[in-house]
Amino acid sequence: MKKSIGIIVLLLLSYSNFAQGVYDDFIYNRQAVTERKVIAWPYLREADVMYAKRVVRIVDTREKVNQSMAWPKNPLSIILYNAVRDGKLVPYENDSLTSQMSIEKFMSQGTDTEYVDVPIDPNDPTFTQTDTIINPMIPELRIQKFRIVEDWIFDKKHSQMYVRIVSISPRYNMRLGGVDLGEADLCVFKYHSKDGQDLRHYLINFEIFNRQNDAARLTYDDWFEQRLFNSYVVKEANQQDMYIKDYAEFKDNGVAAILEGERIKNELFEKEHDLWEY
Repeated sequence: MKKSIGIIVLLLLSYSNFAQGVYDDFIYNRQAVTERKVIAWPYLREADVMYAKRVVRIVDTREKVNQSMAWPKNPLSIILYNAVRDGKLVPYENDSLTSQMSIEKFMSQGTDTEYVDVPIDPNDPTFTQTDTIINPMIPELRIQKFRIVEDWIFDKKHSQMYVRIVSISPRYNMRLGGVDLGEADLCVFKYHSKDGQDLRHYLINFEIFNRQNDAARLTYDDWFEQRLFNSYVVKEANQQDMYIKDYAEFKDNGVAAILEGERIKNELFEKEHDLWEY
Protein backbone atom coordinates (compact mmCIF):
# COMPACT_ATOMS: atom_id res chain seq x y z
CA MET A 1 0.00 0.00 0.00
CA LYS A 2 2.82 2.43 0.90
CA LYS A 3 4.54 1.58 -2.37
CA SER A 4 1.35 2.40 -4.30
CA ILE A 5 0.91 5.74 -2.51
CA GLY A 6 4.54 6.65 -3.22
CA ILE A 7 4.05 6.02 -6.93
CA ILE A 8 0.97 8.28 -6.96
CA VAL A 9 2.87 11.13 -5.27
CA LEU A 10 5.74 10.89 -7.76
CA LEU A 11 3.35 10.91 -10.71
CA LEU A 12 1.44 13.92 -9.40
CA LEU A 13 4.65 15.82 -8.79
CA SER A 14 5.80 15.05 -12.33
CA TYR A 15 2.78 16.91 -13.71
CA SER A 16 4.28 20.20 -12.52
CA ASN A 17 6.96 19.81 -15.19
CA PHE A 18 4.32 20.06 -17.92
CA ALA A 19 1.78 22.61 -19.06
CA GLN A 20 3.97 25.69 -18.91
CA GLY A 21 2.66 28.67 -20.84
CA VAL A 22 5.77 29.61 -22.86
CA TYR A 23 9.10 27.84 -23.27
CA ASP A 24 12.28 29.94 -23.16
CA ASP A 25 14.17 27.60 -25.46
CA PHE A 26 15.05 30.27 -28.03
CA ILE A 27 18.09 32.54 -28.18
CA TYR A 28 15.91 35.63 -27.95
CA ASN A 29 13.32 36.78 -25.45
CA ARG A 30 9.79 35.92 -26.59
CA GLN A 31 6.92 37.85 -25.03
CA ALA A 32 4.22 37.76 -27.68
CA VAL A 33 2.27 34.86 -26.16
CA THR A 34 2.56 35.97 -22.53
CA GLU A 35 1.26 39.45 -23.38
CA ARG A 36 -1.71 38.38 -25.46
CA LYS A 37 -5.21 39.41 -24.46
CA VAL A 38 -8.51 37.86 -25.49
CA ILE A 39 -10.29 39.65 -28.32
CA ALA A 40 -13.94 39.93 -27.35
CA TRP A 41 -16.56 38.55 -29.68
CA PRO A 42 -18.57 41.16 -31.61
CA TYR A 43 -21.81 42.19 -29.96
CA LEU A 44 -24.75 40.24 -31.33
CA ARG A 45 -28.36 41.36 -30.96
CA GLU A 46 -31.07 38.77 -30.64
CA ALA A 47 -33.07 40.62 -33.32
CA ASP A 48 -30.23 40.05 -35.80
CA VAL A 49 -30.11 36.28 -35.30
CA MET A 50 -31.91 34.83 -38.29
CA TYR A 51 -30.79 31.21 -37.76
CA ALA A 52 -29.17 29.26 -34.92
CA LYS A 53 -28.25 25.62 -34.45
CA ARG A 54 -26.48 23.91 -31.56
CA VAL A 55 -24.02 21.19 -32.53
CA VAL A 56 -21.86 18.79 -30.51
CA ARG A 57 -18.63 17.46 -32.02
CA ILE A 58 -15.67 15.33 -30.95
CA VAL A 59 -12.01 16.27 -31.45
CA ASP A 60 -9.67 13.26 -31.38
CA THR A 61 -6.03 14.17 -30.66
CA ARG A 62 -4.87 10.97 -32.35
CA GLU A 63 -5.82 12.36 -35.74
CA LYS A 64 -2.85 13.80 -37.63
CA VAL A 65 -4.35 17.29 -37.86
CA ASN A 66 -5.04 17.36 -34.11
CA GLN A 67 -1.74 15.91 -32.87
CA SER A 68 -0.51 19.39 -31.94
CA MET A 69 -2.99 19.27 -29.04
CA ALA A 70 -0.92 16.39 -27.62
CA TRP A 71 2.41 18.22 -28.06
CA PRO A 72 4.58 16.72 -25.27
CA LYS A 73 5.74 20.14 -24.05
CA ASN A 74 2.22 21.50 -23.64
CA PRO A 75 -0.55 18.89 -24.03
CA LEU A 76 -4.03 20.30 -23.54
CA SER A 77 -5.02 17.38 -21.31
CA ILE A 78 -2.39 18.26 -18.69
CA ILE A 79 -3.01 22.01 -18.98
CA LEU A 80 -6.68 21.54 -18.08
CA TYR A 81 -6.04 18.90 -15.40
CA ASN A 82 -3.43 21.01 -13.62
CA ALA A 83 -5.57 24.15 -13.90
CA VAL A 84 -8.43 22.51 -12.00
CA ARG A 85 -6.07 20.92 -9.48
CA ASP A 86 -4.49 24.32 -8.77
CA GLY A 87 -7.83 26.14 -8.57
CA LYS A 88 -7.31 28.22 -11.73
CA LEU A 89 -10.27 26.86 -13.67
CA VAL A 90 -13.79 25.99 -12.53
CA PRO A 91 -15.05 22.55 -13.63
CA TYR A 92 -18.79 21.97 -14.11
CA GLU A 93 -20.87 18.83 -13.75
CA ASN A 94 -22.71 19.04 -17.09
CA ASP A 95 -23.52 21.18 -20.11
CA SER A 96 -25.92 23.39 -18.17
CA LEU A 97 -22.83 25.10 -16.67
CA THR A 98 -24.74 25.84 -13.47
CA SER A 99 -23.48 23.09 -11.11
CA GLN A 100 -19.82 23.39 -10.21
CA MET A 101 -17.83 20.24 -9.57
CA SER A 102 -15.82 20.03 -6.36
CA ILE A 103 -12.04 19.64 -6.56
CA GLU A 104 -12.29 16.44 -4.51
CA LYS A 105 -14.70 14.84 -6.97
CA PHE A 106 -12.62 15.98 -9.93
CA MET A 107 -9.41 14.51 -8.51
CA SER A 108 -11.11 11.20 -7.66
CA GLN A 109 -12.30 10.66 -11.23
CA GLY A 110 -10.09 8.49 -13.36
CA THR A 111 -8.50 6.76 -10.36
CA ASP A 112 -8.73 2.99 -10.70
CA THR A 113 -8.43 0.74 -7.64
CA GLU A 114 -7.49 -2.91 -8.19
CA TYR A 115 -7.39 -5.69 -5.63
CA VAL A 116 -4.75 -8.35 -6.24
CA ASP A 117 -4.12 -11.55 -4.30
CA VAL A 118 -0.41 -11.72 -3.48
CA PRO A 119 1.17 -14.95 -2.12
CA ILE A 120 3.00 -14.38 1.16
CA ASP A 121 4.33 -17.90 1.73
CA PRO A 122 6.72 -19.14 -1.00
CA ASN A 123 6.11 -22.71 0.11
CA ASP A 124 2.33 -22.44 -0.02
CA PRO A 125 0.98 -20.44 -3.01
CA THR A 126 -2.57 -20.77 -1.71
CA PHE A 127 -1.71 -18.67 1.34
CA THR A 128 -2.27 -15.12 0.07
CA GLN A 129 -3.29 -11.67 1.17
CA THR A 130 -5.21 -9.04 -0.78
CA ASP A 131 -3.11 -6.07 -1.84
CA THR A 132 -4.58 -2.77 -3.04
CA ILE A 133 -3.14 -1.16 -6.15
CA ILE A 134 -4.20 2.42 -6.88
CA ASN A 135 -3.71 3.45 -10.50
CA PRO A 136 -3.73 7.26 -10.62
CA MET A 137 -5.23 9.38 -13.36
CA ILE A 138 -2.59 10.08 -16.03
CA PRO A 139 -4.15 12.81 -18.22
CA GLU A 140 -1.85 12.51 -21.24
CA LEU A 141 -2.62 8.77 -21.49
CA ARG A 142 -6.29 8.67 -20.50
CA ILE A 143 -7.56 11.84 -22.21
CA GLN A 144 -7.43 11.62 -26.00
CA LYS A 145 -10.71 13.23 -27.00
CA PHE A 146 -12.50 16.51 -26.32
CA ARG A 147 -16.23 17.13 -26.69
CA ILE A 148 -17.13 20.58 -27.98
CA VAL A 149 -20.58 22.18 -27.73
CA GLU A 150 -21.01 25.10 -30.12
CA ASP A 151 -23.66 27.36 -31.62
CA TRP A 152 -23.85 28.19 -35.32
CA ILE A 153 -25.48 31.62 -35.65
CA PHE A 154 -26.34 33.56 -38.79
CA ASP A 155 -26.25 37.34 -38.26
CA LYS A 156 -28.53 38.92 -40.85
CA LYS A 157 -27.16 42.42 -40.16
CA HIS A 158 -23.69 41.44 -41.39
CA SER A 159 -24.80 38.45 -43.51
CA GLN A 160 -22.30 36.25 -41.74
CA MET A 161 -22.35 32.86 -40.04
CA TYR A 162 -20.65 32.86 -36.65
CA VAL A 163 -19.50 29.78 -34.75
CA ARG A 164 -19.38 30.26 -30.99
CA ILE A 165 -17.99 27.54 -28.74
CA VAL A 166 -20.07 27.15 -25.58
CA SER A 167 -18.11 24.52 -23.66
CA ILE A 168 -15.27 22.02 -23.94
CA SER A 169 -15.19 18.70 -22.09
CA PRO A 170 -12.16 16.39 -21.80
CA ARG A 171 -13.14 12.76 -22.39
CA TYR A 172 -11.41 9.97 -20.46
CA ASN A 173 -11.54 6.18 -20.43
CA MET A 174 -13.38 4.94 -17.35
CA ARG A 175 -11.97 1.91 -15.57
CA LEU A 176 -13.13 -0.13 -12.62
CA GLY A 177 -11.01 -2.95 -11.26
CA GLY A 178 -8.88 -2.82 -14.39
CA VAL A 179 -11.94 -3.23 -16.66
CA ASP A 180 -12.51 -0.63 -19.39
CA LEU A 181 -16.03 0.84 -19.08
CA GLY A 182 -15.95 3.22 -22.05
CA GLU A 183 -15.65 6.99 -22.36
CA ALA A 184 -17.12 9.75 -20.22
CA ASP A 185 -16.67 13.48 -19.62
CA LEU A 186 -14.11 14.28 -16.97
CA CYS A 187 -15.87 17.61 -16.45
CA VAL A 188 -17.20 20.53 -18.49
CA PHE A 189 -15.44 23.88 -18.92
CA LYS A 190 -17.18 27.13 -19.81
CA TYR A 191 -15.44 28.42 -22.92
CA HIS A 192 -16.26 32.14 -22.80
CA SER A 193 -17.81 34.48 -20.24
CA LYS A 194 -17.95 38.21 -19.55
CA ASP A 195 -16.23 37.93 -16.16
CA GLY A 196 -13.11 36.28 -17.63
CA GLN A 197 -13.43 33.15 -15.48
CA ASP A 198 -13.42 30.84 -18.46
CA LEU A 199 -11.32 28.57 -20.63
CA ARG A 200 -10.65 31.14 -23.34
CA HIS A 201 -9.06 33.69 -21.02
CA TYR A 202 -6.90 30.94 -19.52
CA LEU A 203 -5.69 29.32 -22.75
CA ILE A 204 -4.76 32.61 -24.42
CA ASN A 205 -1.29 32.41 -22.83
CA PHE A 206 -0.59 28.72 -23.53
CA GLU A 207 1.29 27.72 -26.66
CA ILE A 208 0.43 25.00 -29.11
CA PHE A 209 2.95 23.66 -31.60
CA ASN A 210 2.99 25.32 -35.02
CA ARG A 211 4.19 22.93 -37.73
CA GLN A 212 4.89 25.76 -40.17
CA ASN A 213 7.02 28.19 -38.16
CA ASP A 214 8.64 27.94 -34.72
CA ALA A 215 8.87 31.73 -34.53
CA ALA A 216 5.10 32.08 -34.85
CA ARG A 217 3.79 29.85 -32.11
CA LEU A 218 0.04 29.74 -31.84
CA THR A 219 -1.97 29.74 -28.63
CA TYR A 220 -4.80 27.36 -27.85
CA ASP A 221 -7.14 30.33 -28.23
CA ASP A 222 -5.92 30.73 -31.83
CA TRP A 223 -6.38 27.00 -32.36
CA PHE A 224 -10.04 26.99 -31.38
CA GLU A 225 -11.05 30.44 -32.65
CA GLN A 226 -9.48 29.86 -36.09
CA ARG A 227 -10.89 26.32 -36.08
CA LEU A 228 -7.63 24.66 -37.00
CA PHE A 229 -8.77 21.32 -35.59
CA ASN A 230 -10.55 18.44 -37.30
CA SER A 231 -13.65 16.90 -35.75
CA TYR A 232 -16.79 14.87 -36.37
CA VAL A 233 -20.35 15.74 -35.41
CA VAL A 234 -22.07 13.49 -32.86
CA LYS A 235 -25.22 15.50 -32.18
CA GLU A 236 -27.36 18.36 -33.41
CA ALA A 237 -30.23 19.99 -31.55
CA ASN A 238 -33.30 17.75 -31.68
CA GLN A 239 -36.55 17.37 -29.75
CA GLN A 240 -35.48 14.06 -28.16
CA ASP A 241 -32.10 15.53 -27.13
CA MET A 242 -30.40 12.38 -28.45
CA TYR A 243 -26.97 11.75 -29.88
CA ILE A 244 -26.71 10.33 -33.39
CA LYS A 245 -25.52 6.97 -32.07
CA ASP A 246 -28.64 6.65 -29.90
CA TYR A 247 -31.07 6.57 -32.82
CA ALA A 248 -32.27 3.11 -33.79
CA GLU A 249 -31.00 3.36 -37.36
CA PHE A 250 -27.48 4.30 -36.21
CA LYS A 251 -27.11 2.34 -32.96
CA ASP A 252 -25.47 -0.71 -34.55
CA ASN A 253 -24.04 1.02 -37.61
CA GLY A 254 -21.02 3.19 -36.87
CA VAL A 255 -20.38 4.00 -40.53
CA ALA A 256 -23.93 5.28 -40.98
CA ALA A 257 -23.54 7.43 -37.84
CA ILE A 258 -20.36 8.99 -39.23
CA LEU A 259 -22.07 9.69 -42.56
CA GLU A 260 -24.97 11.32 -40.74
CA GLY A 261 -22.49 13.57 -38.92
CA GLU A 262 -20.93 14.52 -42.26
CA ARG A 263 -24.40 15.32 -43.62
CA ILE A 264 -24.97 17.72 -40.72
CA LYS A 265 -21.59 19.39 -41.29
CA ASN A 266 -22.36 19.86 -44.99
CA GLU A 267 -25.80 21.25 -44.18
CA LEU A 268 -24.27 23.88 -41.89
CA PHE A 269 -21.71 24.73 -44.56
CA GLU A 270 -24.45 25.36 -47.11
CA LYS A 271 -26.79 27.22 -44.74
CA GLU A 272 -24.89 30.53 -44.95
CA HIS A 273 -25.10 30.50 -48.74
CA ASP A 274 -28.82 29.62 -48.66
CA LEU A 275 -29.64 32.54 -46.35
CA TRP A 276 -28.13 35.17 -48.64
CA GLU A 277 -30.49 37.52 -50.47
CA TYR A 278 -29.63 38.47 -54.05
